[in-house]
Amino acid sequence: MNAYIEIESLRSLISQRTDDRYDECMRMLKRNLNLYFSFSKAEALADPTIQNWMKELTSGTIAQKPKWDSVYPDPSDELTLDNITIDKLCAVYLLDDEQPQHLASAMLVGYCGHELDTLWQLYVRPETQKYDCELKPSKISNWKNISTFLTPCTDILISDRYILSNNSLLDRNLYQIINAIVKKTKHLPINIVLFVERDSIGLGVVLEKVSETIKLNVEEIVGEEPNVTFVLCKKHREPPFHDRLVLTNYRAIKSGDSFNYFNKNGDVITRSFGIEIKSLANDWCYVQEMVIDTFCKELKKDIPYAIVQGDKKSNFFEFR
Repeated sequence: MNAYIEIESLRSLISQRTDDRYDECMRMLKRNLNLYFSFSKAEALADPTIQNWMKELTSGTIAQKPKWDSVYPDPSDELTLDNITIDKLCAVYLLDDEQPQHLASAMLVGYCGHELDTLWQLYVRPETQKYDCELKPSKISNWKNISTFLTPCTDILISDRYILSNNSLLDRNLYQIINAIVKKTKHLPINIVLFVERDSIGLGVVLEKVSETIKLNVEEIVGEEPNVTFVLCKKHREPPFHDRLVLTNYRAIKSGDSFNYFNKNGDVITRSFGIEIKSLANDWCYVQEMVIDTFCKELKKDIPYAIVQGDKKSNFFEFR
């Protein structure tokens, strides 16, 4: 995962050394993030405070070298999500601004004085500085309970062949999952894309009604109506991914079974051992390998042969 850092924000971060979270966030910057500075190495060396910090960053570690004079995603341009690339969509931003950018409500965009608050959200379990966690169905008990492990997001990708297989399961599963994911996002239209096997759609499941319900629920939580797209794929002899996955800007949620964990009464019906929630900051290569090169690349192969319905908006994919 990439971190884009401006110079005043870096100075602000350094000034927070006495914060209990500082040392852990330093380890994160060393081991888990590719650092892109918007300023030059000469500017850094001219500031003794930053110079000493750079020595701390690079000592005793195999951290990748930071990139200087990086082309910084302009908050007034690229961070409006127009033609944004996945690596920037799934990045963390520490800006010099004293006020939060508009997208701070949907992405991890920090501003001066709040750098640690922003970085801390990359942990799935901040209390133990863990980048992942596993939850048993009995532990979840209700999909609402996963919201504490999640972050704001601009996009949600749900890949589950059977998530629409039974109309009676939607209220306790699909709708609750989406509601939990969007809980920390405000005032931006989220793109929601569902990849399902079209032959698995159950009797009585009307896509227009599903879309309408999702939009009503999300608008009530977020304050903006989302974009909802269905990608109805052909049946695979050997599915590219047996495990089911929910992907957002900063989290991957994986289940060995369909995400239909509960029946209409709330009883556990899954045979899965549970779900795994993983931060995309888990290591340097996770975004590139898991998200871009593997999962999204495989799903893109399905799109030309799929039936695509709905708003057809996504920052992960392009639709005709």
